[in-house]
Amino acid sequence: MTCGATRSAIAFFHLDFVAAWKWNPLVFAVLGGLSIFDAYAFAVLVMGAPRLRIVQFSAVEKSFFRLAAIVALLANWTYLLSRPRGVF
Repeated sequence: MTCGATRSAIAFFHLDFVAAWKWNPLVFAVLGGLSIFDAYAFAVLVMGAPRLRIVQFSAVEKSFFRLAAIVALLANWTYLLSRPRGVF
């Protein structure tokens, strides 16, 4: 609700990456990753190149990625709650 995701996205699409990072680092990272994926998908479509395939992950690897996602969400939430008010 007041996490700054919308403001981060607006700053990101206006190419103000520093402000986008400050508003919400997790949204900035997701939008950056999505932009890279879109560029990759466009290149594959235009060149007709074969797509990269993701290998099957083991149960331990799946658990690691789930834990990493939870840690990233908690770290982002902690950052948003701990930043001083009135910075932006």
